[in-house]
Amino acid sequence: MKEALTQFLINLANLFKVKTILSLAVIITTCILTFKNVVSVEAFMAIASAIVTYYFTKNKEKEE
Repeated sequence: MKEALTQFLINLANLFKVKTILSLAVIITTCILTFKNVVSVEAFMAIASAIVTYYFTKNKEKEE
């Protein structure tokens, strides 16, 4: 149980890295602009999918 808590805290600390904060800020800003009809849905999907793809491929490359 203690190991799981330690791993959770490590993962939480990694969440607050600069790249993650910037990526979340871009996605949140794009979401807000999409709801206000400033950005099209297609543009939102392109931005969001690019950021999500970056994180999934980055994690996959680290494992190898």
